[in-house]
Amino acid sequence: MRLIRKLGAGTLLSLSILYSQVNTEAMRVDNPLPGIQHNLELDFAYISGNTELIELNGSYRADYITNSDWYGFFLWKYDRAFEKPQENFTYKGFGHLRVAKPIMAQLDIEGYVQKEFNHFIDLENRELAGLGLRLNPFKELFLGSGFMSEMEKYQNSSQGPNFIKSTNYFNYTLKFHEIIEIQNIMYYQFKLEEFDDYRILWDGKLKILSLKGVSFHINCHYRYDNNSKNPNYFEISNGLGIQF
Repeated sequence: MRLIRKLGAGTLLSLSILYSQVNTEAMRVDNPLPGIQHNLELDFAYISGNTELIELNGSYRADYITNSDWYGFFLWKYDRAFEKPQENFTYKGFGHLRVAKPIMAQLDIEGYVQKEFNHFIDLENRELAGLGLRLNPFKELFLGSGFMSEMEKYQNSSQGPNFIKSTNYFNYTLKFHEIIEIQNIMYYQFKLEEFDDYRILWDGKLKILSLKGVSFHINCHYRYDNNSKNPNYFEISNGLGIQF
């Protein structure tokens, strides 16, 4: 029963069980103005039923563009939930820093570092650093390819070795009549030491805009990890958005 309750509450609290893989390409936003833009969000949720759950969420984001064409973003998220009267139900944190610079027409070079932990999937620490190229052959299409060094450590296990991975993605958006937007982001990653150890990530989003800044969206996520006991994972969600 405890396992069932934990899984159900995890779904309710939107806790990701993506084996620590986060789609950072989906976190990009348009920021055409030079300078730094900050965004801070704090959320609190109380859920009462057969059990009492309390969730605290916080996130900070900074997007920046310099006069010398350097640009990027820093993102930090922290979620914590606990079940009364017991101890912490779960907690997770994610930090990502990315910098990029155009090196020629429609081609940028970018570097990034990332740190993550997720008690819900027993991930004690995940760290990575990478470098790659990002190509924009036409307006709505972005292609990326690069390499990253990755380390993962799970609870009750020794720290895993550092792996060098190839990471590749495309990001394509279709727009129809300015009211419908379809975005697809696909990642393909594999270890250089073991080509048959790979991971595929897909994020799809359908967004329908209506009057006065109100929108409806459907999000889909699929992950396939051939080196996992549960290689397939699919998630779908929907909701409303307000722009002002």
